[in-house]
Amino acid sequence: MNLFRSEEHVKKWPQYDPASAQSIMELAKWAEIFSGPLFRNRLDPDYLEKVHEYAAVMFQTLKKIGKAGPFWTPE
Repeated sequence: MNLFRSEEHVKKWPQYDPASAQSIMELAKWAEIFSGPLFRNRLDPDYLEKVHEYAAVMFQTLKKIGKAGPFWTPE
């Protein structure tokens, strides 16, 4: 993950790929996604049993912050 000052700076980056434009968002939103149980509970002994439940929470969070399109949905 690269952190940039603004969306404008991202788009000026030489390695910028327009196909990844939907992944551009403010740090607070990334923090909200990564603070969910899918990432927070990885060391729990029952993690694999609950991974689908944790993923559902992550997709709810993505939808809440307006990132629920095909870019964010696994195939």
